Amino acid sequence: MERVRIGKVVQMDADSVIVEVIDNSYVDKVNFSIGISVVPVVINKLISVKLLNSKEVVLKINKIYDKNHFINRDDFKVHNSKIFLEATPLGIYDSYLYKFDEGINNYPLINTEVYSISSETKKSIINISSTYKLQVGNSFGNDDLVNEANPDILLGKHLGVFGNTGSGKSCTVTSIIQGLKRRLYTSSGTDVSIKPKIIIFDSNDEYAQAFNDTEFRYKKISKSKLKLSHTKLSDSEYFKFFGASQGVQAPLLKQALTKLRPNGFFSLQDIINMINDLISTNSRELDRNGNKTRSNFSFNQWTNWTNTMINRIERIIENNELKLIIDDHAVNTIDQIFDDNSNEIFLIDSDFDREELDIVMFLFAKLVYKKYQTDGPNIILVLEEAHRYINDYDNKDYKLGNYYIEKIAREGRKFGISLVISSQRPSELSKTVISQCNSYIIHKLTNKHDIEIVSRFLSYNSREYVNSLTSLERQHALICGEAFGFPDITRIFNASPTPNSNDPEIVKNWLED
Repeated sequence: MERVRIGKVVQMDADSVIVEVIDNSYVDKVNFSIGISVVPVVINKLISVKLLNSKEVVLKINKIYDKNHFINRDDFKVHNSKIFLEATPLGIYDSYLYKFDEGINNYPLINTEVYSISSETKKSIINISSTYKLQVGNSFGNDDLVNEANPDILLGKHLGVFGNTGSGKSCTVTSIIQGLKRRLYTSSGTDVSIKPKIIIFDSNDEYAQAFNDTEFRYKKISKSKLKLSHTKLSDSEYFKFFGASQGVQAPLLKQALTKLRPNGFFSLQDIINMINDLISTNSRELDRNGNKTRSNFSFNQWTNWTNTMINRIERIIENNELKLIIDDHAVNTIDQIFDDNSNEIFLIDSDFDREELDIVMFLFAKLVYKKYQTDGPNIILVLEEAHRYINDYDNKDYKLGNYYIEKIAREGRKFGISLVISSQRPSELSKTVISQCNSYIIHKLTNKHDIEIVSRFLSYNSREYVNSLTSLERQHALICGEAFGFPDITRIFNASPTPNSNDPEIVKNWLED
């Protein structure tokens, strides 16, 4: 799109510029739908103002209004309709160096002319400098411009994908992953062929459809095939796992584990049996003649002190599905994924209730962290519906799942573990995990708490787009963060095939035969 003279600066302060539009036809056709490229004056469009040093200030349109709206209408008086824009300065663009710098240290003069920015200028602004580039989607208002991301940052330094139900999160995650085979290039434009290793916690059985009959090789891991042996836990992790108190329970549990470990594999029931044996031993002593005598504390006292811990272990044993996952000596799932060179994507069925998921995520994340701490290829861990298991509000009742996910968020990148966090409720997520994401793709959000949380972690220029989040169309999102050249509203490229995440067709399902 060529540059169009829009108007002139009529008012200015530190964080906003008022522009009088010279031709009302520029806004007569204003359409607030994302993607209109023929209208130079529309919300979120970028415009520019020349400075005396031949550089230009880039601004984002935030508001469009008619001057007559603010005066009392007089039907007998002819009013000259005047349209004004309110825009926020974002940075300085040097057209000689083709370089954009965020922040303002110089302001235009009153009556300076204002122009729309050309496609070439916007391309320079959103351009990234990196060895590899991953195409993500088309820029808002400029369908001929493609927004790209630095994949080493996007997927190497954790990515947050947020948005309401039905806004397109699952399709976005799928599009990003599919793009690794279809839209990944070197800086010189050469195709790149890679063999990724990606684990997706698929809580709604959505993703198999997205990779079926594609260039990706994937493997589904059902709950019955998931193996996460508890014997990999350390003493302190067992204390956390069983909620062992420090007075009596933790020391007794440690004694039991010390006796069991030399035998190799041991079951949860073996732990209970060993604790009971220790209680029996501790509740009696031998006198000088070798006869049994009562100790300082009775068997019942010891039992009462350990009841809460034993009950928790027994509840796990009684859950047959959970017991098969964590109380089995088979090769654990993480080792299987680590050694599997034939598949690239691993879909783990995570349709568990809240308490089960808390335990599964604790063991899974611990095993991933431990395995990749020593050796392993880079791995991407996609957490769908992440608010279900890294939830700050549930942290008191379900405190296991957060522990290692937060550890991976803080330290995982140096071991080659990357997170993609997808959630419809970012306000409920662990603040530690969100703060460790370096890049974000944010779809439509309408809950004020979700918008408030997201805005806390965004840069100044990204926050300028927050008010647009409530009105984004499906498949459109704000892309921002270190992986992208500049925050921008983007239409994410289509996923093909799509995940099985369509909205329910209730009436169709209710139709009579």
